[in-house]
Amino acid sequence: MWRLTLLQRLILAMSIVAFVAIGASVVFLYIRFQASNDTFREETLSTFAEDLRRELAVDPKLSSSRATTAKARIRALHGQYAVLGRDGRIIDSSGLQESLIPYIGDRAQYFELPPHDDQKTLFGISIPIALPGSAGAIQVAFPKTHVTFDSVLEEFVRDIAWIWIPFVMVLLATNIAVLGFALRPLRKAAQEAAQIGPSSIATRLTESGMPNDVLALVKSVNAALDRLQGGFLSLERFSGQLAHELRTPLAIAKTRLSLSQDQIARAVERDFEDVERVITQLVDRVRVRTLHYEAADIVDLGGVATDVARYLAPMIVGAGRNIELKIENGPVLVSGAKDFIFRALRNLVENALHHSPENGMITITVFNVGISVADQGPGFTKGRLSEEVGLLGKTDREDGLGLGLSIVGETMAAHDGRIVLANLPSGGAVATMAF
Repeated sequence: MWRLTLLQRLILAMSIVAFVAIGASVVFLYIRFQASNDTFREETLSTFAEDLRRELAVDPKLSSSRATTAKARIRALHGQYAVLGRDGRIIDSSGLQESLIPYIGDRAQYFELPPHDDQKTLFGISIPIALPGSAGAIQVAFPKTHVTFDSVLEEFVRDIAWIWIPFVMVLLATNIAVLGFALRPLRKAAQEAAQIGPSSIATRLTESGMPNDVLALVKSVNAALDRLQGGFLSLERFSGQLAHELRTPLAIAKTRLSLSQDQIARAVERDFEDVERVITQLVDRVRVRTLHYEAADIVDLGGVATDVARYLAPMIVGAGRNIELKIENGPVLVSGAKDFIFRALRNLVENALHHSPENGMITITVFNVGISVADQGPGFTKGRLSEEVGLLGKTDREDGLGLGLSIVGETMAAHDGRIVLANLPSGGAVATMAF
């Protein structure tokens, strides 16, 4: 299942917040300007109506230059006006035959008239004249597009959008870059942690330069690695002590049995040899989990193969089998842990010995990319050839615990290599340690 990284989650959260902020800002600006729009409209209408009322107080016929100017301003903005008498009769107007709305007495009122006869929507005000000796009302109305600043609002929002949205995008990109820089120590720690394995249990995460909140996590991980390393070392010491304690009585028992000429004793001696081999493999299986080497550790595969052949030759010859060593192209050098490669190759040869027929030949071949061990036994089963090598509990051939190939598989994985199993056309099996 695909999961978002911490950086991706932060980017997603910040993007959501940014777009919500943009949306909230647009809604706020619209509501705020709409309220200002209504206030401005009402104040504009009141101003024009009050101007006419003041002029009416000094000039009942509205014939003065100031009154004429006020009426001309209303017409210039495509507005309409009407001065009503007590009975609702029009005293003066912008050409209206009747009042904009019915006369309502001494109460001021804002009104809106729907469009009709090519006339746009009108928004107006009706205020009482309330002058001594006079009664009636003054009504003034303008098309909304002229009285209000809707166009100003739209233009402002459009201009703000062209500035605000890129600004938010730049701010978001800047925050993402800052987040990436801030999370770089965490990514570094993650990369270091990914490199830690059984072969590098002594490696620790870098603590220098870490932020305090990340440093707490790094220290906790390092403390956990310390405990794991202690457990590995304790297990390795225990396995070594266990092997020593078991091998000693086995060696004594084998020595006593070798002095006997009884066939049953000989059979029991061979059983003891199998038990000793299993114990050795168990110890090797534990030790391979602590495999560690440096890049400067160079191993000559030809030298390792020679050592293994020399070490196991007496056992192979004593068991009635033969061994040969082939080194095809001079020294073959690889970076690795010599002791662990020795144990892995020893397990392959011992496995070949265990499955070789009487007088069978075991061949160790060193070539430019690895070492192969071939025998003349029954070969690997089809199921074994299709399995991933290195799993405990899988058998090597028809019998056994499967520890030998498991040890080799883990050793090769720690060396960035692999073990390849195959059957020879002429019969027998071949296992290759490919580096």
